[in-house]
Amino acid sequence: MVAEYASQMMPELAEEGAAILGTLQTGFRACGHKVHTPYYRGNDRDEFRALIEQTAQMCDAGIVVAPDCLLYDLTLLVETHTKNLGCPAGAVKKAADKLSSSLSLSEASLAVPEIDPATGPYVLKPRYGCGSEEVRVVKSFDRDRLTEDTLVSKFISGEHISVSLVIGKTVLPLSINKQLIRINGLIRYVGNITPHVVRNSDAVLRQASKAAQLLGCKGYVGVDIVIEHVGIATWEKSVKCLEASGRLVTCGATTGYDAKLDLRFLFSRQLSLLGSYMGTKDELRTVLKLVAQGRLKPIVDKVFPLQECAAAHEYLEAGKQFGKVVLTVA
Repeated sequence: MVAEYASQMMPELAEEGAAILGTLQTGFRACGHKVHTPYYRGNDRDEFRALIEQTAQMCDAGIVVAPDCLLYDLTLLVETHTKNLGCPAGAVKKAADKLSSSLSLSEASLAVPEIDPATGPYVLKPRYGCGSEEVRVVKSFDRDRLTEDTLVSKFISGEHISVSLVIGKTVLPLSINKQLIRINGLIRYVGNITPHVVRNSDAVLRQASKAAQLLGCKGYVGVDIVIEHVGIATWEKSVKCLEASGRLVTCGATTGYDAKLDLRFLFSRQLSLLGSYMGTKDELRTVLKLVAQGRLKPIVDKVFPLQECAAAHEYLEAGKQFGKVVLTVA
């Protein structure tokens, strides 16, 4: 399921919402997925919510795009009924609160604009809300006229950029983007340029990755192919991490061969299980020639002298290695 709020419920942003929806639909279909989208003709928010709930129950995974003030509730709804492909609901709630997220990042020693600065210029913005909505830059203001939900921070001049990331157990940076911003009292977002080159790109990517992880942002990304040779110890996780229509190739059973499989999971996600028994002697000769030519380089994790064979076995049993463990004969 791919659900997008603005294209259905916000006429002033319908065009932008439709573009986001179309991009997501095209991407998932290109990967071979069948995409269901709840379409609604009306203006009743509760009815649209019910339609998302109904559609989520029919699908094996889903994602919803909506304004910050609604996204937590709708994401929680998706998580209740299917696999959420977007950020967890808890992370959505924290990131939507500009004060809470700013304090969390500051406590982790990440640079954020000063909150309630003594001198201007100032940025006045709703504590909760989307992007640049109702965000103003002013030289002075009357604190007595501010609402409790108005956040005051220091205006920082400089280049306006954002970072695109894929986050799971690790972080994969995708691009740095230039945000096209117009400031005339109000801050207005008018587009972006992707990718954008900056001199300190490594530092920018590190800061963005750390910020996203601190806020708990991540998304589910299924694996297309798993090469499984460990056996019982990893079998269940190897199967469950597969994307719909994914493939698992098994070629070993180091930790045991009596693995179990939930057949319902196998057929509902249309998974493929394949067995492989190494290769032919001719293929082995070809591989060895490539190694001799230096075109294939085996990964060697650690080298032990023969007299430390016991230590090498202990190292292997601890599961610390990544690659081959080699014994050398003097």
